[in-house]
Amino acid sequence: MQSKDMSEKKTDIVVVGAGLTGLSFCNLLKDTNTKIFILDNHSEEYFREVNNDRHIVLSNTSKIILEKLSLWEKIENYCSKVKNIHISKKNIFGSTLIRSTDENLDSLGYQVPIKYLIRCLYENIKNVKNFEFLYASEVLEVSNGNLVKLRYKQNARENLVIANSAIFSSGYTDSIFQDIFIEKVEKKYNQNAVACEVISSENNSDTAYERFTDQGIIAAIPRKENSWTLIYSTSEDESKKIINFSKKDAKIYFQKLVGKKCGIFSHVNNIKSYPLQLKYYKKFINKNICLLGDAAHTLHPIAAQSFNLSLRDCTFLTNQIKKNKSKENVKYEDIFQEYYEERIKEQIRLVKFTDFLASYIHGNGFFKNNLVGVGLMFLDINKNIRVNTIRYLLGVNFSQSLITNLTE
Repeated sequence: MQSKDMSEKKTDIVVVGAGLTGLSFCNLLKDTNTKIFILDNHSEEYFREVNNDRHIVLSNTSKIILEKLSLWEKIENYCSKVKNIHISKKNIFGSTLIRSTDENLDSLGYQVPIKYLIRCLYENIKNVKNFEFLYASEVLEVSNGNLVKLRYKQNARENLVIANSAIFSSGYTDSIFQDIFIEKVEKKYNQNAVACEVISSENNSDTAYERFTDQGIIAAIPRKENSWTLIYSTSEDESKKIINFSKKDAKIYFQKLVGKKCGIFSHVNNIKSYPLQLKYYKKFINKNICLLGDAAHTLHPIAAQSFNLSLRDCTFLTNQIKKNKSKENVKYEDIFQEYYEERIKEQIRLVKFTDFLASYIHGNGFFKNNLVGVGLMFLDINKNIRVNTIRYLLGVNFSQSLITNLTE
């Protein structure tokens, strides 16, 4: 695996992928003496000048985690609160409003631009003495045994990292570890997500709207100052049609789809489309190698759960690492096994939940429409079920001990 002129580095953990999950994992280990190499294919300039127009919704649990990292006050100014979620199906009777007050919460979630979140997470760890960033690097090969050996290329030169453990946190590395993690489940929805920003006459709303249509599912999430994020999960043919719309036609199309709940639309900006699929590994650990975030699971965006689930995963895993750091010989294989046994239930439940919503709720048909309508009305009049729905979305049902430890 190693040539004569290949440099060699040694570390406790090598993290492959410095996106939201990889950076969060490292932030959670910032105040330990754990030596970490962070390998990413982006340049150093990318992290200083992140220009990602996408937004992400953070749950209340994610807020608690970021507060513990003393990062929330830096992020909060960029956030817009989502206090309520109105759920309906187009052209049928029945809807429900899930309220933050049902759980005595200030908000159900917080929408934030990804670029600010990445910058904040990066700035908080870029100068940590026991962390080293390996920018503009490409992983070529990985093998595991008592130690993980990872060969990578940087500046046209091949190098080697020998680590006690490895964390893969980015989906783009799938081909590198496909021989190590075999039990992968994949499902193509034959759908694309069409995302855009809408400017409307409705100013500073705190209610998000989720609407099931005959063609798919559309979510309208409030940003700051009369702007909204629209995410429409629809068929590949419909998404291609939308992408080719003029700005005027796109405005008319989305206004008709959403109605006037978000006000009157004046502009539609930055329309983009990306394919939707379900992908996850049944066993996301193998000895001293672990998959996190997009490397472990890619969910349908309908419940806005992917990163929030990943952040809870990172928190539990880093807590286990901290507990074991005092031991003379840290066995990452045992840590990862305990992490897997603890987190697999929540991951599988959220996989099934999002897959059910994406596969069976949208679409047309008399029976389906009436069933959905009755279900929404029942949810609206039954507070206990609404509260349990909130707890499901926030991860409370499956992460209560984790949340309790964070708030103590």
